Amino acid sequence: MNTLFALVLSIGMTDGSYQDVVVDVYDSFSQCRSAAAEQRVDGECYPIDDIIQGDDQRPAIEHIEF
Repeated sequence: MNTLFALVLSIGMTDGSYQDVVVDVYDSFSQCRSAAAEQRVDGECYPIDDIIQGDDQRPAIEHIEF
């Protein structure tokens, strides 16, 4: 399976903190960089596997007890 890339912007908040925001996800690094240039944003392209941690996650299930 190919690695997907996310275009990520760091947004400065009024309290001085920063929040990372995923703008979109692309099939390749070059598509991600092209999108950043086209949108004229100073974002970074990261492999999805580096920004989404799911190793300790379990699927959501609903337990209904009667």
